[in-house]
Amino acid sequence: MNTPALVLGRHLDVVAWNPLAEALLGDPASRPPTERNMLAVLFRDPEARMLCQGWESMARQYVAMLRAAVADDPDHPRATALVGELIIHSADFRRLWARHDVRENVHGTTLFQHPEVGGIALDWDTYPLPGSPGPVLLVFTAEPGTADAERLQLLASLHATVAHSGGPRLEGQSPGGGLS
Repeated sequence: MNTPALVLGRHLDVVAWNPLAEALLGDPASRPPTERNMLAVLFRDPEARMLCQGWESMARQYVAMLRAAVADDPDHPRATALVGELIIHSADFRRLWARHDVRENVHGTTLFQHPEVGGIALDWDTYPLPGSPGPVLLVFTAEPGTADAERLQLLASLHATVAHSGGPRLEGQSPGGGLS
């Protein structure tokens, strides 16, 4: 796949990813499993704010997705823990959570300021996967034939070189061998 893609659980936990998502966003396996969550990263990791120039828009969309999941099962332990943690540790999360926006599937455009390839504007969409309540596929794409598409291809090439030298690893698999 020539585009970054992640599978997110219903509370936006990162379940699986492809090599290009790892190259764009960092290696989810480098985080403890409880911190492999798109919202936790967006609201608690200062590097995520520097990487995503469209941080506010993306964060607002993801909070609305979490609200949709919480509406389906307000007492779910993962939702309770995640919302509680973010409310305590992030004024930005508290502000966006208080908006009460609810959306199941979202999309947008984010300008990433990537340390290896510079500025790259990517559209992103979520697609529901089978299951109830089901996970979603988050896919980032660049308009074909644009400088952004070239930068994405460059990032893929750079990462392929690094990944090749580090040996094989299944996407979504932690170094210890278990699926994250």
